[in-house]
Amino acid sequence: MYDQKIKTMMDEAEDYMQIAREELFKPEEDVVHYMVCQNSLKAIKSYLAGYLLNHNIELNPNNSIEELLIECRNTDTKFDNLKLEFLFNAYEKQDVWMNPEIAKKFIGLAEQTKSIVS
Repeated sequence: MYDQKIKTMMDEAEDYMQIAREELFKPEEDVVHYMVCQNSLKAIKSYLAGYLLNHNIELNPNNSIEELLIECRNTDTKFDNLKLEFLFNAYEKQDVWMNPEIAKKFIGLAEQTKSIVS
C-alpha cells in the first residue's frame, strides 16, 4: 500500500508537469501563465512529498513547500542546491503569476526538483 501511495504521488507530479508544459506549447497569446505557475507548484510539492514518502517520512497533508524542502534537506544534502525560496510566498503574490518570465521560472524549478528526486 505504501508503495502505491508513493507511485500515485509521483504520477500526480508528472501529470502536473505535463499540464504546465502543454500550456507553454500553446501560441504565446493563448498561454495562461497562471496555469503554468499553479501546476508547476503542485508538481514541486508532489515530487518533494513523494521523495519523502519513499524515504519513510510521514507527511502532514498541509505541509508547505518550504516545510517539505526542509525535510528533504534533512534527508539528503543534494537538496541544498535546490533553491525554491522564491516560491515560499508564491501563494500570496499570485498577481505576478501572469508574467511569462515568472511562468518559465516556475516550470524550471519544477524540472529541477524532478531531476533531484529522480
